[in-house]
Amino acid sequence: MVHPHEMVRRGLESMMRENDSVARVTTFHDAGAAEVRLALPCTDVVICPCDLAAEVMELVAASREQQTKVLSLLEGSDEQQLAIAAEMPADGFLLVHEVTAQSLEDSLVRLANGDMPVPASLSKWMLERIRSGVSHRSKRPFFLTARELETLQVLARGFSNKQIARSLRISHHGAKRHVANVLAKLNCPNRTLAVALALREGIIDDPASEAAT
Repeated sequence: MVHPHEMVRRGLESMMRENDSVARVTTFHDAGAAEVRLALPCTDVVICPCDLAAEVMELVAASREQQTKVLSLLEGSDEQQLAIAAEMPADGFLLVHEVTAQSLEDSLVRLANGDMPVPASLSKWMLERIRSGVSHRSKRPFFLTARELETLQVLARGFSNKQIARSLRISHHGAKRHVANVLAKLNCPNRTLAVALALREGIIDDPASEAAT
């Protein structure tokens, strides 16, 4: 965990140490600390403030430890904070003032299952922005295969890799491979941004409109 404020670090550390599924907790005050680089190869999740997410993601990429997830902490849910979060290359988000031992545990479990925990306020804000911006089919050549388009469509429903595998009747490994291909072809660091781009460009249909028909 990386956070400049000791009170937040100690509070989150205490919650995680009470969680039986968490084997080890290490805290740092600065993402640039040498210890962070050394700790990454054996780290499953890095928790950090939203403004440090990009820097931490670079450390993860540099370590080539692609299994390490980044859970970003949002200080608030105002328009500016949500806009910043929407552009952050994190694997999940939590609002600091909403964090409880249970919500933290749920977020860690969702990350482990390949899902992306996102506060309801951020999801609602992003969907509203996406719907207001969708007006035409994309002319940009993303070269997605039929199976990758199917994967992207179920990603828009918030499915985890296991749910994608069941929905498309493929293996869990196959689902992970298709998700990775989609992110690479759309040049997006995470699922939320990939779905946002796909909806904005008209590559896939809005799940909300599908449910209404």
